[in-house]
Amino acid sequence: LHFGQQGLKDFVQYSNTPIDRQPAGMNFLSLDWRPPHLGQVKLVTEQSNLEIDHVISVMGTQVARFSHDGVLIIDITASLHANEYTTSEDAYNAYVKLMKQINDKNWQQYFLPYAERIDKQDNLKYMRKHMGQVIDPSHILSFKEWEEMMNMTNGHMYFDLYNSNINLGISLSRTYKGDEKEQYVVRYGFEHFRYSGFNAISNSDEMTAEQLKQAFLDERKDNEKDRKFKEQKIKLEGYHIDDSYVDPDIWQYMK
Repeated sequence: LHFGQQGLKDFVQYSNTPIDRQPAGMNFLSLDWRPPHLGQVKLVTEQSNLEIDHVISVMGTQVARFSHDGVLIIDITASLHANEYTTSEDAYNAYVKLMKQINDKNWQQYFLPYAERIDKQDNLKYMRKHMGQVIDPSHILSFKEWEEMMNMTNGHMYFDLYNSNINLGISLSRTYKGDEKEQYVVRYGFEHFRYSGFNAISNSDEMTAEQLKQAFLDERKDNEKDRKFKEQKIKLEGYHIDDSYVDPDIWQYMK
């Protein structure tokens, strides 16, 4: 699956379901699989991709006011593992496989424009205190760390990533835990920077090019002010700030 106009063609090719056109200005395209025969999806970006196994459903979104841009949002729900239920060891191995692919395909940590840039040395500390929110995707938990984190966060882990023109939020959740059985669901939210950039600015689709650029600069200034305040506050809790982090260039996709 691709983004843009090619994304529309992809969904039409693979899906038997017509486009769901909503009055609110969002058009939805969907793909679905039924267990035990789940799907396999490759998400293609400008510079890389991500291959997702055991897919349950996919929803692509076309924003009506940006209809010429094609698909700008893709949401995927998948099982972490091949079988409906699995062991803790197999779930961990599936997690490791996902993490290795994230790093091999160059998906990097993404901090929201207004969020604190926590240094990766505080990754485990931050995860423990913030319900599994990862700030260093390059660190793959050991099996012991995995078990501790799953118990501490009630089975949750979250990632914010980006690769070239796409940001990706991943939510990994343990949905069942029995004596010897566990079940995990992973939700992937892919969003083109063109959409997220415009969506952050009120009435952006009604602005001239000059007005849009000024609104973008104003938004960035407000975000930086908000972020600096949050960083000062969180430093008092003993966290370190990553001053080397550079925001991806979202403006290039809004021109």
